Amino acid sequence: MVQILENNTEKQLTIGTRIEKVLWDMFDNISHALEDIDGTQLQEQSWTLDEKYQWIEGESSNGITYIDKALRGGNVFEKVGLNYVSKQGQLPPGMTFQGADIVPVESGDEKANQKSTSFFATSTSVVINANNPMVPTAHVNYRYFQIGDGTEPGSWWFGGGGDLTPIYLFEEDAVHFHQVHKEACDKHNSEYYPRFKKWCDQYFYLPHRSECRGVGGLFFDNLQDDNIETLFSFVKTCSEAFIRAYIPIVEKRKDMEFTEQNKYWQRLRRGRYAEFILLHDRGVRFGLDSGIVNTQSVLNCMPGEAFWNYSDEPVSDSPEAKLVEVLRNPREWV
Repeated sequence: MVQILENNTEKQLTIGTRIEKVLWDMFDNISHALEDIDGTQLQEQSWTLDEKYQWIEGESSNGITYIDKALRGGNVFEKVGLNYVSKQGQLPPGMTFQGADIVPVESGDEKANQKSTSFFATSTSVVINANNPMVPTAHVNYRYFQIGDGTEPGSWWFGGGGDLTPIYLFEEDAVHFHQVHKEACDKHNSEYYPRFKKWCDQYFYLPHRSECRGVGGLFFDNLQDDNIETLFSFVKTCSEAFIRAYIPIVEKRKDMEFTEQNKYWQRLRRGRYAEFILLHDRGVRFGLDSGIVNTQSVLNCMPGEAFWNYSDEPVSDSPEAKLVEVLRNPREWV
């Protein structure tokens, strides 16, 4: 997929190529892990841009590699969406990046306002919804953005993380997920885990519900506060941690018994998941605004079935209420 030259000088000059390879490996390895546990092959779709700059089905070309993979109605997973993209492009004239946002160029110079901003972006994103309500939903995404050749201060940044969204709370699962990610962080900096765990709790939050989306994990955005090689190594380690953090939980929970009431609660919680993506996810908005992400990829990562009810507060002291209590009061898991 992505060829990396072994020449050390080339490595130093092509951080974009190297992170492409890391994120492609993440995409490929997670795909195989999910196929192995489900016994079903993921469907694959490639995308390209037409002359009107609209995403259409077709083989990647012109500096773009864009692949979606999907599974619906599998043996273990109800719906899975994976997306890999590597793209060199141009923002519309008069627009530029400000951190992780796309904003108008602040200049009275008419010529400056007419210039396009070149960028490079690469990302892998995965959302996993299982059949069994005892298996938590999981999300992982890592990405890299660069303006121009990336040599100017503030012209590149990393983002991403992985988080767990249980339908029913098994505390040992939350501990395991967090422990694996803490160990990944601690290989690089002991301050990373508490910093990015807190950021995750704050980011994946539904203010209109006063709830976190799940039990968290890691999250960071517009990360550029260290040497690029240091942060590249950190992101690589984190991208490799997700399978160890999540797949053992699936193995443990996928064959547990459940009731129709459990499925009903699962669909209510998936409604919360959809609310966050549609109302609050800055990453989705950024991807759509920049043209980096195809709308089909966003829908591919939405839950297959979700419910909304006028009143859905769980019965006191129930397993459902136990989950909501944790979502309203985030814990330290490790």
